[in-house]
Amino acid sequence: MRAVCFGLVVCVMGASLAGAARADDFMKECLVTSSQKTCDCISVKLPADKRAAAIDGMRKSNAATQPGGNPVDLKFTQEQMQGLDAVVAAQASCK
Repeated sequence: MRAVCFGLVVCVMGASLAGAARADDFMKECLVTSSQKTCDCISVKLPADKRAAAIDGMRKSNAATQPGGNPVDLKFTQEQMQGLDAVVAAQASCK
């Protein structure tokens, strides 16, 4: 019984740490173009199922708009576009 409880605790902690890492990745990419306050608000309102795609899309967009990047040839997958759409929708309700 202790082994089962320990295993459950390890799984829950692992899932929490993975979620925290995604939040940190989101904030890292968001802060390239937005304020801390705005990114905090978006992060809270961004649906969990769109977060990974949003991070990928923002990472790609940020890289393309940095010196040496090529925004002209920037193309997103359908999932990345859906993630970015979710970011825009969340940002629209932030003040």
